[in-house]
Amino acid sequence: MAVAEQVKRELPGARFSQPALSRAEQGKGRLAADVVRALCQIYRVTGAQRAALIQEAEDAEAGYVDARVVLQAGNTVNLQQRFARLEHTAVEIRSFNPVMVLGVLQTPAYAATVFGTSGDDPLVAGRMARQRELLADRHRHWTLIQTEGALRWQARSAAVMVEQTEHLIQLSYAPQIEIGVIDWRSPNEVFPHTAFHVYDDTAVVVATRDGTAIINDSARIADYRGLFDQLCGTASFGHTAREILRRLADDYRSV
Repeated sequence: MAVAEQVKRELPGARFSQPALSRAEQGKGRLAADVVRALCQIYRVTGAQRAALIQEAEDAEAGYVDARVVLQAGNTVNLQQRFARLEHTAVEIRSFNPVMVLGVLQTPAYAATVFGTSGDDPLVAGRMARQRELLADRHRHWTLIQTEGALRWQARSAAVMVEQTEHLIQLSYAPQIEIGVIDWRSPNEVFPHTAFHVYDDTAVVVATRDGTAIINDSARIADYRGLFDQLCGTASFGHTAREILRRLADDYRSV
């Protein structure tokens, strides 16, 4: 019996098909949490692996995380863990932030400034752990775009920004990472309002002041991918990006 038929027997009325399963296996689609539970039963997946698969499906279904809930419940760590799970399952990750250094690229001092805490806070430690995983994992490819304006926004002190900018230069040599910088002198005809992160063709995370949206609709994902392609066309990479970063570091040294 085909797997799809077994799922339908477990979940009468469920909208599921063999092509949907194939798309999910290729990283081109997502499955509902109840379908994932049924598949775990069929394939006899148990323990931590089952829990992780169901958690990922539930995260995707959640759709939107209200910032008030995150702050009031004190579960910012849980939100970071959700992003880490998306990163873990993706092969290609594209990120853009117009106002600050992307989390996976931050130094401890910069991250502590963002979180409004000290360098030994678990939030900072978690962010640094994600960065170490990024550098150790050659399976994923990251394209990460920053604006010069974001890097001109001085976090705490010029010394912190010198360290952060030099750190970006160092990270840009990693073979699995492409760091793009949009020079303030580059003409633009696109105006993204918020930071966003694209995970393969399966999800987009969009940060707002009020919360964080997790988008799974294929048309909206395609729209964000197109926006990211436009930003790539404006950004400088490789040697040229490093020259911009060195100029920024020198400017901060002169402050």
